[in-house]
Amino acid sequence: MANNRKKEQPKNGKKDKEPEDIDLKESSLAKIKKNYLWILLGVLILTFVLSRTAGKIKEVFFGEKEEEKEAAEILETMPVKVFKVKRMDFKDTLPVMGRIQGFKEIELRFDGKGTIESFNFEEGERILEGDIIASIDQKDALLKLKYAGLEMEKARKLYELGGLDKLAFDQKKLEYESAKRDIEKTNIYAPSDGYLGSKEKNRGAFVTSQDKIGIFVDLSEVYAAFDVIEEDSPKIELGQNVEIFLDAYPAATYTGTVDMISPLIEGRTRTQKLKIELENEENELKPGMFARAIVNTYEKKDALIIPSSAFKKKENKYFVYVVHSQEEEAVAVEGEEPAGGEIGVVEGREIEIAYLTHDVAEIGKGLEEGELVIRELHREYKDKDKVEITEVQETIF
Repeated sequence: MANNRKKEQPKNGKKDKEPEDIDLKESSLAKIKKNYLWILLGVLILTFVLSRTAGKIKEVFFGEKEEEKEAAEILETMPVKVFKVKRMDFKDTLPVMGRIQGFKEIELRFDGKGTIESFNFEEGERILEGDIIASIDQKDALLKLKYAGLEMEKARKLYELGGLDKLAFDQKKLEYESAKRDIEKTNIYAPSDGYLGSKEKNRGAFVTSQDKIGIFVDLSEVYAAFDVIEEDSPKIELGQNVEIFLDAYPAATYTGTVDMISPLIEGRTRTQKLKIELENEENELKPGMFARAIVNTYEKKDALIIPSSAFKKKENKYFVYVVHSQEEEAVAVEGEEPAGGEIGVVEGREIEIAYLTHDVAEIGKGLEEGELVIRELHREYKDKDKVEITEVQETIF
């Protein structure tokens, strides 16, 4: 039996949406969103390209980028301190440290061998020229001298009687003179006035000609020896004036000149030795005393000076920034205070440096007395940059 029942209609009178219609609408909506994203991306790319093109056009027609213009505006009123170039008497010095030494420090040795029989002086005692400082046992030498003397007298008598020829007689005389010299070798004599600097052997010690028994020091002339580091060695020259100060005599100042400069740089310490000769008439300067000195390495009257911080070095050339001052043209605006200070215009300039220290540079060429230069170079400047002069300094330190 056929089923003739009709499909029931919804109570609201509307038909339910078919699934195919829903899928179709969702697909259309997705396509619209996708197209919208592509359009948005295209707009962004076009905006970027146009902005870059506009920047290039602006750079071509106006000669600078926007960033450079902003930087120039910031730099236009950069505050700076300037130094007024001046002439002054200029002197550079080099401090060094060292010790006093004696010109004549003689090692005492006997010419022969034997046992020390007498040592006539103690360390630090005054010795006069010709004094016997020490002696070794002379018994053998005295016996030899006595025997040589007897032999010479026998030869003399025979020679006078005609029993000995002159050649044989002269030989006996030579043997006697040699024995006398052997006696002299048993003594050590002072070569000049001086002092016994050190005593390294005592009475009773057996010594040979290789043994040092002490040191004799002549204090009539002494010198100060100093070490100069390798970096400062080019500043040292013969004849430079030196002031010397000793801890032993803090109120005294001794003067001299550089008399000797070692040609070598010592490998371990990387220093160079120099010597300053000193007079010592009162014998107050003793070898071994600690000394400080100031060497006048450079001196010039009426030199043109700037601080070392006021220049820069580039490719083996030196440059300063000269500031040409001008009164700031300030227009008072109602309700505002006029701008204060002084505005300057920068000029980069090459200079020649005649002499340079850590703090000061002497100018050879490129600057005139009274010109203003930027004292501290914390940044780069360009010609015609405007700066605000906050202080004009006229002293280096």
